[in-house]
Amino acid sequence: MQPIEHIWAANQTKYARQLACTRIHDLLASHAAAIPGQTAAVDGDTRLTYADLAAQVDAIARGLIAAGIRPGDRVATMVPPSLEFWLTYLASVSVGAVWMGLNPRYQLPEYAYLLADAAPRLVFTVSEYEGRPYGAELQEVGPAVERFVSFGAPTGRAESFAAFLAGGESVADVDLAARRAAVDPEDIAVIVYTSGTTGKPKGAMLSHRAIMAAALCNLCWMDDGLESTISVAPINHVGALNNVCMNVFAYGGKIVFHHRVDLPAIAEITAREALTYLVASPTSFAMLAAQGDAGAVRLGSYRLIVFGGGATAEALLKPVHATGVKMYNVYGQTETCGIVTSTDDGASPKIMAETFGRALPGATIRIGDADGKALPPGTAGEIQVSGPYCMSGYFNRPEATAEAFTADGYLRTGDIGVEQPDGNISFVGRLKEMFKSGGYNIYPVEIELALNEHPAVTLAAVLPVAHPVFQEVGHAFIETSDPALDAEALKDFLKARLANYKIPKSFSFEPELPKLPNSKIDKQALKRRLEEKAAA
Repeated sequence: MQPIEHIWAANQTKYARQLACTRIHDLLASHAAAIPGQTAAVDGDTRLTYADLAAQVDAIARGLIAAGIRPGDRVATMVPPSLEFWLTYLASVSVGAVWMGLNPRYQLPEYAYLLADAAPRLVFTVSEYEGRPYGAELQEVGPAVERFVSFGAPTGRAESFAAFLAGGESVADVDLAARRAAVDPEDIAVIVYTSGTTGKPKGAMLSHRAIMAAALCNLCWMDDGLESTISVAPINHVGALNNVCMNVFAYGGKIVFHHRVDLPAIAEITAREALTYLVASPTSFAMLAAQGDAGAVRLGSYRLIVFGGGATAEALLKPVHATGVKMYNVYGQTETCGIVTSTDDGASPKIMAETFGRALPGATIRIGDADGKALPPGTAGEIQVSGPYCMSGYFNRPEATAEAFTADGYLRTGDIGVEQPDGNISFVGRLKEMFKSGGYNIYPVEIELALNEHPAVTLAAVLPVAHPVFQEVGHAFIETSDPALDAEALKDFLKARLANYKIPKSFSFEPELPKLPNSKIDKQALKRRLEEKAAA
């Protein structure tokens, strides 16, 4: 097996042009000059070269300046995975604005919270998508947003995208260049919201420096596998932005956007576009295995697959590994700009199933105790990360930021790991109660808070249970005195409050839940009940 650091070191000269870039827009400017005719982005029938991409980004950037967007102002985009996402992101960060993505699966209370917390001055949004009037909804829950720009027929106080672009035509080249020159690598480029133990999402602030460091590191070890990819994940996820798009963008490759996870469509696009790079998850492998051909033939032209987000059974990895495609199990989180570890090149399915490898070049990972003291190999402890890929902090939350780092500057991931004798790290569990379902982070407290809004619910506790496809799904224990309350009523109640992937798949109803001496719900007792039921 070849260690990742050797591959990374061997490609430093090969990618010298990209490695000279320090801000996100530097990459686009470099590509537009060096490979202007190379295909950069595809969305349906629309195909843009890097020269085309640069021109469209310039037009949107001028519109932002004309709209009064200043450095540090937040700009949000609510679209499915699409060219509009990529263009507004690149344009916003190029002029010093802070970009954030919104997920079409969110419900009104979720949008209301995010718009109030981040306070974006301008929101790009689709007018309607799959029958839902997003333009009208966002205006309803975002009264403080100064401007809405609509992709499609504008409603309410939104302006059309064409009118927005027209407003920027008066911005001179020298003014656009000056705004871009003033962007510092340490400036915040993106806010990605991730929930914590309070159940309320926190905005992780990712700088140009951190995003670029991650993308350029991945460029050097992933190498030519990054020629092309498909982007189907929600745009508010660090996985979509950094692990998928920024890595291929750093290479100067092609990103194909498709608005949803649709296996037949993805298979057709993969074949038509000869895609080479796939970011997968345990759910992806389970879905492939469920296909009649065991999924192997659906891999098409892929030459590089990276996967993470949860434990993946060796049996699911073996059919894919047998095709000869390069595979790597990786680890990371929002606060690390995505990937910060990888298994070695050529690692066996067993190693990839049991570990996520070692730290990438530039990162330092230790297994530490609560005080930040490094623990010896073989001892379970918190996975703690240091390096240029880590977030700058949580937006407007200095106390949460301080809690997120050890005294010597290591990021506390909240995940538990063990360093194996060979240096690879195995994932053990989560210090927090968060669990992953189909690649999504699920935070029980957020769901419990929503359940507790129901008038018939006295108390609620949500715990993960195993699922054959999504790895884990939520099971809700409900304390209620209403015998008529049932699962379907609560699911319907939650639909207007939470994205559907957060809604528990099963429920238990009891007149009283077990309590600890401090009157809190005894979740360990509930966990034992679930384990006993699963074993029965």
